[in-house]
Order: sequence, then C-alpha cells, then structure tokens
Amino acid sequence: MSDPPSSPRASRLATPGWLDGRLVLGVLLVLVSVVVGARVLSSADRSTLVWAASKELTAGTLLAAGDLEPVRVRLFETTAQYVGADGSPPVGYVVRRGLGAGELLPHEALTEPERGAELRLVTVPVEAGHYPPTLRDDQRVDLWVTPALDADAPADAAATTPAATPAASPAAAVDPAAAPTGSLVLRGAQQVLSQVVVASGPVEDELAGAGGTVPIVLQVRPEDVDEVVSAMGLGRLDLVRVPRADEATGDLATPVEAG
Repeated sequence: MSDPPSSPRASRLATPGWLDGRLVLGVLLVLVSVVVGARVLSSADRSTLVWAASKELTAGTLLAAGDLEPVRVRLFETTAQYVGADGSPPVGYVVRRGLGAGELLPHEALTEPERGAELRLVTVPVEAGHYPPTLRDDQRVDLWVTPALDADAPADAAATTPAATPAASPAAAVDPAAAPTGSLVLRGAQQVLSQVVVASGPVEDELAGAGGTVPIVLQVRPEDVDEVVSAMGLGRLDLVRVPRADEATGDLATPVEAG
C-alpha cells in the first residue's frame, strides 16, 4: 500500500523589509511629488515687496518713516517702476504728487529734497456750485473744462472740428490760421488734470468775484501749467474731488424708514 501524497506547504505573506523594491519605489514617488510641488509653488509666487503710502500724502510732503509701509504685490513687468521695500524706506525724499492711502510708491513720484517738489501755484476761477461745498486745503481734485462755443457759430461747426485737433484758446477757434497748442478740444466736457492738490480752497462765506467766480489755488507741475491756463480761456471749469481711500467705497447708505 502506497503512502498518501503530502499536502503542499502553505505560503505565508512575508513581512516587507526596508529593501523591498515596491516600498523603495513608493518612497521615491512621494519625494519626487513633494519636490515638484514645492518648485511649482515657488515659481508661481512672483510677488514683490514694495513701499506703499500708509496714509494720504500730498505733493511736497517730506517723507518720514511712518508715511510708508511694505506691501507684497504681483507687478510682473512693471516691478521696476516702483520703489522696492527690500531695503530702508526713502525717508527724507519729497513726494512730487499726491498719493492715496495704500497707493504704491513709484520712482517718478520722488525727488531729492534740495530739488523741491517742482510745483507751481495756479489760481483758477471756478463758478459757485461747480466745486464741492466741503472743498478744503490739501484735498485732491480732478480739473475739468467745458468749452463755451460761440452762440453765432453753426451748430455743427464744432462737430466738424477733429477731436485730435487741440486749441489753446478761443482765438484758435475763431482764427483757423492760429497754431493751436496743448491737447484740449473745443467741444464737450473733458478732463484737464487728475488728482491735483488744492493749495488754497474757497474761504467760507467768501463772496464770488467777477463773473460770479471763486478763486481756488491749485498745485500744478510746471509742464501742466499751459493746460490749466488754456482751460481757463476755453470755458467753464469744474473741480471734482478725489475721495480718500476710506471714502471711496462705493457703498450707498441705507435710507432710514420714517416712523
């Protein structure tokens, strides 16, 4: 009688060791994923640290340490236009134009103290009702002009004037041979200057001068004086106040219900 066949030996799962190929491959995949992810994140973060105004600064301000704060922004190809905050702040420099709270500090807005702010004071006549009633010194405004056309001129005369053809004064509109200067046109309201600082606002209870106008003094860069003078000869001037950062929210107050 033959012996019965022996049962096959049961196979057992062996405990993987540190040199197991699958374990090593898994660890390598995790490491590669971490390195690749870190490189992707670092390449995506191209933000730059630059200086910004910590509060509203008017033209001619001598910068102090508390006037600026570092902010991190993404500027891409415009990075070189702004003052980097990787070093000390430009304390002692003069601001050439007004800056709003939080506005980035461009290189062109700074000048050395000995050079000054290079500004001119220009007095503009503004009719009552064409400037904010709360206008005060050191506030910023936009200057607009609405040319006054000759009532005897044809209605379509100004419309046929090319928009790109500027005029420096009403005489340029009457005399076609006159050589116009500046960038102002003869029809429609147009902006002359933006964010100009008011050096001297209207005095309370001030009587309007000749023609019902009130004199207001603006701080203007020398290269912009001709635009302002030309605008005064073209027609009615309007001052539109530029609100501070805490005022320019665009939110409308909820009306209070009666009763």
